[in-house]
Amino acid sequence: MATISKTELFRARIDRGRKERTEAILKRYGLTPGEAVNVFFAKIEEVGGLPFDLRPESDETRELMDNPGFLAHLARMREGKVRYTEAGKLQE
Repeated sequence: MATISKTELFRARIDRGRKERTEAILKRYGLTPGEAVNVFFAKIEEVGGLPFDLRPESDETRELMDNPGFLAHLARMREGKVRYTEAGKLQE
């Protein structure tokens, strides 16, 4: 005999534009907003906190991510063409 879990209705207000944009993203994953909220809550429970960092990116991180040479180096690393390098040896 199947066990029926107890559920509760959860409502939240969200900007209409944000809702539409995120629904389009979730659709690519085959998720509804309700399913995404359930996944998010499960992950919070699993890790005992938020599953991502709320701190803003540092200026240094933004600067690195805007550097085409750094991004090219990351791409080469992902392709397995570079295994290790010292930060000072990166080409600008």
